[in-house]
Amino acid sequence: MQLRLAFALFAFCAVTATAQTFQRANSHDGMQAARDQLHSETRGSVFPGPRQGETRVVWVWRPANAPTDRRLPTLYIFDGLDGLNVVLLRLKPAFDSGALPPVLFIAPDPNPHNEGRGAEYLRGFPGGSDDFRVHEDWFVHQVIPWAQRTQRAAVNPAQTFVGGFSNGADLSIVLANDHPEIFGGALVHSPVGADGGWILPGAAHQRWVVTGGTREAAGSVHRSADVPRQVIEALQRTNAPLRSCIGPWPHEGPAWRDLTPGSLVWLMGLSDPAGYMTDPERTYCHNSP
Repeated sequence: MQLRLAFALFAFCAVTATAQTFQRANSHDGMQAARDQLHSETRGSVFPGPRQGETRVVWVWRPANAPTDRRLPTLYIFDGLDGLNVVLLRLKPAFDSGALPPVLFIAPDPNPHNEGRGAEYLRGFPGGSDDFRVHEDWFVHQVIPWAQRTQRAAVNPAQTFVGGFSNGADLSIVLANDHPEIFGGALVHSPVGADGGWILPGAAHQRWVVTGGTREAAGSVHRSADVPRQVIEALQRTNAPLRSCIGPWPHEGPAWRDLTPGSLVWLMGLSDPAGYMTDPERTYCHNSP
């Protein structure tokens, strides 16, 4: 069953692949128009959920100009439309214009309850439930095969990536480390429950983006980039291809959105990331080795 979002409020003009139009499309005024257009173009399929009798929406976005007869490099991004907003709002004009090669984005909805989301995303969540195992099995053995079968998602690990923010970043670390046969890398924004011990030797053969803010010590987050730094240091010990970004931002969507454009282009090998980096990326992001 296909769901269509029907709340596009602004017209969005196609942009050319120039620095001037890229900057204009990513202005404050252009951002709301881009969000509305993105949502209007995103398809959602009602999908059997992790638990018996449960359903989840799995959202799919692909550029309108993408060929339909071949598989596309794929990013699985957690938290549904919120995840799509983070990874796509600033880059969508470049995909629409063809300046960047087409990429498929698959975004499963999270558990609608905060406790349920945490239990599904964080291995070892307090309470000892098996929600993490059930959700991981659902994602790996149902969502991904469905995306490959029906959406022409990539099957080559070198073209398949996973990403998330906060506890979604924790989940992305586990999935990439536990399933290198599926994922060639991960976009990890502000993990809060991970540690360096989660990084396995196989991570050396994957690509990683890890970000963390020194102003994240608020609300339920009290570690002020300590967790991302531990993950970064563990990845550095493996000599994995790594883009790390640590700087003065809070634990929130706009910060992750601003740290994504050049980082995603670098992670997926789409183009020269220099042409897409935001000011925070230029200041705080560094590639190694």
